[in-house]
Amino acid sequence: MHFDRYAALLAQWQTRMNLVAPSTLPQIWTRHFADSAQLFPLLPPEAKILVDIGSGAGFPGLVLAILAKAANRPIHVHLVESIQKKALFLQAVVDDLGLPVTVHATRTEQMHGLKADIVTARALAGLPELFRLVQPFYRSATRLLLLKGARAAEELTSAGSHWQFSCVQRSSRTDPHGMILDITALKFKTGLRQGKKRLPVERA
Repeated sequence: MHFDRYAALLAQWQTRMNLVAPSTLPQIWTRHFADSAQLFPLLPPEAKILVDIGSGAGFPGLVLAILAKAANRPIHVHLVESIQKKALFLQAVVDDLGLPVTVHATRTEQMHGLKADIVTARALAGLPELFRLVQPFYRSATRLLLLKGARAAEELTSAGSHWQFSCVQRSSRTDPHGMILDITALKFKTGLRQGKKRLPVERA
């Protein structure tokens, strides 16, 4: 099974580099695999290109690639990871499992020409910074699926100062304090005064 092999490779590489917090390794199936997998049902049927930024140990991007392959979904996943050692790990897993994944060992700001149907991120940065980071991959129909923690509401308020977007909030199934932010209609505008624009935010 792909996830068994993925877990074994992660444990092996973890002895040489810090891929995940050591305290979370015993809970890899719930803390990392299941947490990432909850995004899979949210992927629209027409999605073909998924970009995962700040991929780290592959969460959620690699997990989604494994699930897509198992479901015969024609989704190509791009993992963007600027730390070279982590990018080498990602490539090793991709090669071992034969996944339709491209690993980009670079910063998002240096990416050009790749437009995504879906952009994912987990534990990478606050929303204002995330919105800046997704710009190279964004087009009008791009959808962001972001795994966030207890400060999700605070980040939404902060991002609303300078960005326009629609957001559906979903409670995490694996973290009682976590949220999934499903963001569309993102407009890269600055100079908006807080309070002038009302964010269309709803809960699913």
